[in-house]
Amino acid sequence: MADLYHGWRAEPGLSAIITREEAARNDYNLSPSRYVAANGADEVLPLEEALVLLREAEEERAVAGQELEQVLRQLGVESIKGVL
Repeated sequence: MADLYHGWRAEPGLSAIITREEAARNDYNLSPSRYVAANGADEVLPLEEALVLLREAEEERAVAGQELEQVLRQLGVESIKGVL
């Protein structure tokens, strides 16, 4: 690792050399896991994409919660709001 650092070399799975522009695109997040994939792991989702997926999941959870409440009402079971 020290040789990579002192030699200013990128080694897949161990190190990466990034530009200032790339750092800026990633909100200056210099976390190694953002730039160096371990064991061929996929790249990290950009924040904007992650937020879109989170919003979609929250909307799906809300719909599923409403449907569950309807089924429980039909079965005569008390609401479980606050539990889910």
